[in-house]
Order: sequence, then C-alpha cells, then structure tokens
Amino acid sequence: MKSFFQGFNLARGIILFSIVGSLVLGWLCWERSQELTELRADVSVKMTPVVTALRQAALRHKQLSLSVKGEGLQGQTNLVSYIRTVGGKDRIEIGELNMTAQETSPSTNIVDKKETIKPDNPQAAFKRMTLVNFFHTLESDSRRVKITRVKIEVADMKGLKTHEVPQDNWRFDAEVTSRQRKE
Repeated sequence: MKSFFQGFNLARGIILFSIVGSLVLGWLCWERSQELTELRADVSVKMTPVVTALRQAALRHKQLSLSVKGEGLQGQTNLVSYIRTVGGKDRIEIGELNMTAQETSPSTNIVDKKETIKPDNPQAAFKRMTLVNFFHTLESDSRRVKITRVKIEVADMKGLKTHEVPQDNWRFDAEVTSRQRKE
C-alpha cells in the first residue's frame, strides 16, 4: 500500500476517487431499487382497490350531475316557478297562470306537492297544440313532475249546433304532482 501512495499522482487519485464513488453510488442505487420494489408491491395491493372505488364514484357522480342538468326542476326548487318557466317557453306561451297548492304525505318521509293550474283569465282559450306542448314539456323536462288530472273543454259553444265541429279553442284545468323527500 505504501508503494501505491509513494508514486501517488493525479491519475491515481482520480482512479481511487472513482472506485470509492462508484461503490457508494452502487449502494445508494441498490437501496433505492429496493424501496421502489416495495412501493410497486404496495401500489398493486393497496392502491388498486382505492383507485377502482374512486373511478366508480366519479362515474356515478358524472351520471347524477348529467341527470340533474337535464332536469328542469332541480333539487328542492319551487314547483310554481318551474311551471311558470315551462308556461313561458317557445311554442307554449300560456301566459299568466292561477295556481293553488296542496301537500299530501303518502308515507313518513315523502311529500306530494300538488298544484292545480288554471289560466289567470277564465275566458282564455288555447289551441290544442299549445296545451299538448305545455303538458308534454311539464312531464318531459322533469322526472319528478307528473300530470295527475286534466280537464279540457271547448272554449266557445255559443251558436254551435251539436253536429258542427267547434273551433280549435279550448279551456283547461290541470293538476300537477311532484313527489319529493321531506326536508
């Protein structure tokens, strides 16, 4: 060993430093490799079920969000404002409505909110297509709203004989029900 250091020069110093450094770096790399192997084993065993559950929850959330977006009556919002909004849409334009509310409870934690809908003007007459669009849109824009009663009468029977076909003007009276959870 004495002879090694006796003729010690820069080249031998670099060689010695490189050997010691490569041994240290080799040991550190082996240590990190073992740690990486343990982490990969933990990920495959512990994280796979967690990631799967998270993905399923995210997909369910997306489905529920899309169903709420598509529904005109969101959450526990006011049924009257929903009916008025539908009544003001294109091809419907029913105008002002007179509504009376009623609540019933078919079971302990469910409430049926019922609204009786009549035109504000009792002499108002509507085309059948307008009424059909109104009733269809009420039900199709919300999964929770159902029309439970409809009464449609000819608006003007004056001077009309029994064999004559009346004009396409009608008066209506309807009842809409929305089933919701109790707050």
